[in-house]
Amino acid sequence: MTHLHIAPSVLTIRVYDAPGGYEARRPYVGIMTVSHLSDTVVYLHGAVGKIDRATHRAALAMLRERGVTTVQYERRGQMKTISLISKE
Repeated sequence: MTHLHIAPSVLTIRVYDAPGGYEARRPYVGIMTVSHLSDTVVYLHGAVGKIDRATHRAALAMLRERGVTTVQYERRGQMKTISLISKE
């Protein structure tokens, strides 16, 4: 017998102007792609549209809630890393 395990490897974060945008199938104003490198490390890429600092912080909070501890991304040709582990 073959035993299988399935895990999400790519997530999409869509940005809307108002609550309920996804449920109402409204057009999104921004989008980000999140590729899992492991269960806790992701690569954030393909960000397009209206993504300001507040939106970026909200996306990081969503990822933290999902158990992500490290976010990697490229900015101006340089790889960057953000730790989502709280420093208490």
